[in-house]
Order: sequence, then C-alpha cells, then structure tokens
Amino acid sequence: MPRILFVASHRPDRSPAQRFRFEQYLSFLKENGYAYDFSYLITEEDDKIFYSPGNLHNKLFVFFKSAFRRFRDVLNAGYYDIIFIQREAFMTGSSFFEKRFASSNAKVVFDFDDAIWYHDVSDANKKFGWLKDPAKTGKIIGLSDLVIAGNQYLSDYASGFNKNVIIIPTTIDTDDYKPANNVVHHKDKIVIGWSGSITTIRHFELALPFLKN
Repeated sequence: MPRILFVASHRPDRSPAQRFRFEQYLSFLKENGYAYDFSYLITEEDDKIFYSPGNLHNKLFVFFKSAFRRFRDVLNAGYYDIIFIQREAFMTGSSFFEKRFASSNAKVVFDFDDAIWYHDVSDANKKFGWLKDPAKTGKIIGLSDLVIAGNQYLSDYASGFNKNVIIIPTTIDTDDYKPANNVVHHKDKIVIGWSGSITTIRHFELALPFLKN
C-alpha cells in the first residue's frame, strides 16, 4: 500500500489552501488504496499564540516544538513513498527540511496555489520578517520531483526552476458547497466572495485597482 506524508503548517480544516488543495481528497485516497499521515505544525492553542502580538517566549516555544516535529518527520521519511509539501515545511526562510526530504527515498511533491515567493508576513509577526526568504519557494521547487501549481501564472514561475510542473486548479466539492437559495442579486454593483488567509487578502487588495478599471 503506497504511503503519503502530507506536510503542512496548520491543523485540518484551518487553512483554506490546505482544505482545498489536499484535505478534501484524503478520503478519496484512502478509498483507493493509499495510506497517509498528516504532519502539521500549528495546533489550535499554538495558533492563538503564534498570530497574536508579542508573546515572544511562547512563540519561541512553538518554534522549537515545530522544529522538533519536522526533525521527527525527516527521521521517518523512509517509511513513505511520497512526501507532499503544501507551500513549505517550516515557517522560516530556510529550506533545510525540504532538502532532507529530497535526499530520502521518497518522491517529493510540492504544491502551491498562491504567489508565495513575494515577501509577506502577518501583522503580528512583522518584527520577524527578516526570518523569511522570498527565494525559498524557488529552491523548494528545484528540489522537488513534481510541482503542482494552482494556475498558469504559478506554473510559469515554477517552470524556471523545475521542468516537471503540472497545473491543478483549486476546486471545491459541489456536494458540500451549494448555492444558497436566498441569494440577493445586485444589479448596480459587483459582489466578490473571497476565501483565504489574512495575508493572502493583501494580494486581492493589490488587484482591486485593475478590477475597478
């Protein structure tokens, strides 16, 4: 039975990217003969600490706890056939853990659905922005056996680092997400729905001037 290790930052049903990029397919994989484990870094309690202002000592504890989890994943990498990395394996600009996964016998699949090579940090952690490295995304792409991009723009970027790139658009399960019956239609304005994190909303804000035109 093929075994997959899903590597991501957040707990199940916490991150829209994770929810739509791989979490919604987990039951399908299991039904079709795949075994999997899901290794995430930020628990519900850690979430409140990590994305709040200040709290430096507790944030350091979350940081070291997360590093320990990833070292454990590296030690166990040989048990898996595929290691699926969603966006990044760790929250800093280092690609240390991705390099270790790539040197294992497992095939590394890297998935991303946003322009994450641009420097972006949550408001609560602005002072730690120096720990980020926008070039990290390209390094991870270059290490991977397969890269899954969410659209053509991301694929074009990834193709500069890796020739084995495919496009899988972000989808939703239409059995779970259905149009509401009480939809209000506005003839005089455009209403746009958004699903994403606080940081990715900034990307949407950058696009607003183009939408107005």
